[in-house]
Amino acid sequence: MVSAAVEGAAGEPFTVFMRTQVFEPLGMDATIAGSSTGQVPDLATSYFPRFMAAPRYGAQRIGSQDLSCFAGGGGFLSTPSDLVRFGLAINSGKLLQPATVTLLQTPRRLPSGQETGYGLGWQVQSVMFAGRQTRWIGHDGTLSMGGNMASLITFPERAIAVAVTTNISYADTVPLALRIAEAFAASRRQ
Repeated sequence: MVSAAVEGAAGEPFTVFMRTQVFEPLGMDATIAGSSTGQVPDLATSYFPRFMAAPRYGAQRIGSQDLSCFAGGGGFLSTPSDLVRFGLAINSGKLLQPATVTLLQTPRRLPSGQETGYGLGWQVQSVMFAGRQTRWIGHDGTLSMGGNMASLITFPERAIAVAVTTNISYADTVPLALRIAEAFAASRRQ
C-alpha cells in the first residue's frame, strides 16, 4: 500500500522513484527491481533445504522467481554493500528526517502495553552489545517462495550497519550479522 501511495504522490512508478530518489543518490548501484522475465544479471542461485528447513540435510535448487509484483514489499534485489549504504543513510538522517526515522523505528504496542518488537517495517531488538544492553534495528527475511535471505542490522547510536546475505532459505543470518557488528565495535575501542 505504501508503494502505491508513493506512486500516486510522485506521479511515477514506484521502481522509478526508488531508483532516482533513493538508490542513485546513495550510490546503491547494484540494487535493482525484480524482473518479470526472470533474467537478472549476476543473480545468485537460490536453494531450499530438502528436509525440515534444516540446511544440514542438503538443498535443492529453486527456480527463477518473478519479484516484480512485490514492489515495496520485497521486490528489489540488492547486495550487502548497498544494504549497508541504505542502513547508514536511514540512521544518519541523509535519507529521511530524524523524526520520521524515529516513528518508523519505534516498536508498536499491543493493547496490553507490551511492545511488539516491530516498528513500521523495522525489527527492534535489545541485545548485549559491546558490553552493554543495546537495541539493534533492522530487518531480515526471505522471499515468499523460499528464495534468498538477507539481514540488515543497524546500531544507530554507534553508526554501525551490517548486512548479511545468503542464497539458502532458513539460514540464520542475524547471529552472524551481530558477530560482525561486534567485531566493528571492538575495532573502534582499540
